[in-house]
Amino acid sequence: MTTDFTFRADRKLSEVLSGGGFTLSAEVIPPRNGAEQVRILKDIEALIRAGAQFLAVTKGAGGSLRGGSLPIAQLIKERFGVPCIAHFTCRDLLPADIENQLMDHHLFGVRNILALRGDPPDGQPGWQTPAGGYSYAHELIRQIVSMNHGEYLRRANAPTAEAAGTASREKTDFCIGAAAYAEWPDETERIEFFRRKVEAGAHYGITDMLFDAEAYARFIELCRKHGLAVPVLPGTRLLRSREQVDRMTARFKVQVPRAMYDALPARDVDGEGSRRGVDLFMGFVERLRALGAPGIHVFVIGDVAGACDILTGLAWKKRKDKYSITES
Repeated sequence: MTTDFTFRADRKLSEVLSGGGFTLSAEVIPPRNGAEQVRILKDIEALIRAGAQFLAVTKGAGGSLRGGSLPIAQLIKERFGVPCIAHFTCRDLLPADIENQLMDHHLFGVRNILALRGDPPDGQPGWQTPAGGYSYAHELIRQIVSMNHGEYLRRANAPTAEAAGTASREKTDFCIGAAAYAEWPDETERIEFFRRKVEAGAHYGITDMLFDAEAYARFIELCRKHGLAVPVLPGTRLLRSREQVDRMTARFKVQVPRAMYDALPARDVDGEGSRRGVDLFMGFVERLRALGAPGIHVFVIGDVAGACDILTGLAWKKRKDKYSITES
């Protein structure tokens, strides 16, 4: 089951984002542990029908321990026929665990990875990386790149040729994404965090939740000044009310421009917030497109109806304006 705007399921996201069009995508969260998968599959189908050309599956927010990212990513690719990014976090893993889990992804045909350190668990301010683990995402990216070169960890009691490093090894074929923090307070750290990931081997970036097109423009200009040429996809979501923004600001520490905040109703009553939010969202996306963004990445976060509304509107505009090249 595909839409007019769907890319082939085996496409690498670096190719999709560098293709010169304007892509539509969405990010879903796996159901809580123990929950049925039926609901998430219905949500995925609705998002694709609305116009999502590819999807991403998170590992859960706030450091939560939530399974399902790999099987859901594989289902999206196989059942719905669209590319899918699987978020991969290394915060609790040792290099051997990382290699084993990435091989599971590769064997299931999931090649698009968003390489993340992962949030510390909520309520555990003293959490530390396990001994021998990685403290930064760029370390994870370097290990994935090594696997793409056919370089794997040495194993105890391995065959002689493997232990000596002379065995013929198959290379993995991962397309590696990285998080970009376009509004990180310190400008030097803002670009340094991303530079390390790109120099380690990241092929593309996705921003954290963003509502200021000019902040995106400033980040892209920083990337250019530092010679970072990978595509950076802005991530955002539909805003319905000032009440919602206040909750998000407290939880996610996002920044919403004052003009956008003031233009929203205090509360979403009788659909007013949805209508006004969609209008604001469309203007925001139009500005991002004018700035050269390769697409828009919608964080669903439980609001499937809202995500479908904006994807439907953007997909209709793509048909009307024909401002991107459709690929099958």
